Amino acid sequence: MRRALELAERGRYSVSPNPMVGCVLVRGGNIVAEGWHQRAGEPHAEVKAIQASEDPRDTTMYVTLEPCVHHGRTPPCADVILGTGIKQVVIATSDPHDVVNGRGIERLRAAGVDVVVGVLESEAGRLNEKFLYAVTEEKPFVLLKAGMTLDGKLATVSRESRWITSEASRQKSLELREEYDALLVGGGTVRDDDPQLTRRLGWNLAITPWTRVILDRDRQVPSNASVFQNGTTTHITEDVDLEALLHDLYKRGIQSLIVEGGSGVHSEFIRRGLWQKMILFVAPIVVGGADAPAIFAGEAVRRLTEAHRFRFDRVETVGSDLMIVAYPRMLNVEC
Repeated sequence: MRRALELAERGRYSVSPNPMVGCVLVRGGNIVAEGWHQRAGEPHAEVKAIQASEDPRDTTMYVTLEPCVHHGRTPPCADVILGTGIKQVVIATSDPHDVVNGRGIERLRAAGVDVVVGVLESEAGRLNEKFLYAVTEEKPFVLLKAGMTLDGKLATVSRESRWITSEASRQKSLELREEYDALLVGGGTVRDDDPQLTRRLGWNLAITPWTRVILDRDRQVPSNASVFQNGTTTHITEDVDLEALLHDLYKRGIQSLIVEGGSGVHSEFIRRGLWQKMILFVAPIVVGGADAPAIFAGEAVRRLTEAHRFRFDRVETVGSDLMIVAYPRMLNVEC
C-alpha cells in the first residue's frame, strides 16, 4: 500500500477534479503490475495496473481509494476488476463521494471478492485531503497562506510587503498554486500590490482551469489591474457571504482554494472557521506597528478560552524562513 500511495502522489498536479489514486497488483508477495491515475478522463489507477499485468488472475490488488461504480468520464472500475479474476482487493480508504460512498466495496463483496478496507487509511486521507473534504462538505478545501514577519505582520505600516519572505519561500508559494484549483485575495491586495496571481511554473496539467477570485466589497480594484490582463478566469465578488461563495465555487467545479490575503480576508476566514489548512512562511524580522496589517486583525478575543485554536502539523526551514503547517484543532484530515 505504501507503494500505491507513492504512485498516487504522481498525480498531484494533474488529476483535479479527481482524487489521486495509486494501485499495485501483488502475487506471491511480489508486485507484478502498477498503475496510477494521471488525469481526469484517462484510465483510473486500477485499470492502468490491470492493463500493465500479463495475467491479473489470483492477484491481490492494493488501491488507495475505493474503486468507482459509476459511469463518468471512464467506465466503473469495480466492473473492470470483476472481469479479471482478482481474488482480493485491499483499499486504503473509502470514497465519500455520493456516486460511490461504499457501493464499490459492496459490489466487489457481493461478487465474492475478498475486500479489506482501512490499510494506511490515515496516510491516504492526508494525500487526498482536498478531494475528500470537498465532496463531503460540497465546498472547496481552503488553504490560508501568508508570508509574515516574526511579529505576525503582513506588511509595514506603509503597506510595504515586497519582500518579507525569502526567494525560497516565494518559490514554495508558487508551487502550492500549482496543486490548487483557485486563489482568492481581497480587493485591497490587488489595489496596493497589483499582483498577477498566476500559475507560472507549468506543472499543472489538470482539466480544471485556474481561477482567481477577488473580494472587492469596497469597489477598489482598478480596471487596469494586472489580473485582467493575462487571460486567466477572474471572478470579482462584492456583497457576498463567504459561506455562500464557497458553495458556489464548488458548484463551478472548484475543489480547492488558496486564500492569500490580505489581513481582512485572512481574519474573516479565521474568525468564521472557514479554513481547513494553514501554511505560514515566517521571516526572521520584526517590523512592529499597531497599524501594520497582521495575519489576524479586527475584533480581538477578550479571554484565552475564546481564542481561535489550531494545531501545528509540522515546521521546516525554507530558505531563511520557517514554514509552519497547521490545521484547525478539530479538523479530521483522514475523513
